[in-house]
Amino acid sequence: MTSTEQSRVIARQYFETMAARDWDSFGALLAEDVVYELPQTAERVTGRDRLVQFNREYPGDWRIDVSRLIVDGETAAGTMNFTVGDDEMVGLVYLELTGGLISRVTDFWPEPYDAPPGREHLIEQGVSGVDRLSRPGGS
Repeated sequence: MTSTEQSRVIARQYFETMAARDWDSFGALLAEDVVYELPQTAERVTGRDRLVQFNREYPGDWRIDVSRLIVDGETAAGTMNFTVGDDEMVGLVYLELTGGLISRVTDFWPEPYDAPPGREHLIEQGVSGVDRLSRPGGS
């Protein structure tokens, strides 16, 4: 199995075990010194046990559905639709693997925003696609 094939299997398992809340299997995919970063909130979680606990304690009745997964060698990038109650968000996740384990996770949680004026003649507003974003006002 190539490194890309192995990384694809591990990346899929990362999302599947998280969605199933199978925290033992989730933790088995992580390097002991894994680093998890959320650049938008400037948070960092270091270590397998802390990252498993961070996810285990995430509040609310949430669901994830992976919409894209791109893997190249020992890196992977994915997008997911994340639902908590009536709120829908899109998460962008970057994974780095070392020795067959996930060694770094970087999550981005973009917020929807209104398009700047002046390009109305070029865009279609309200286009929906694979990734779902809840927008204030329903647009």
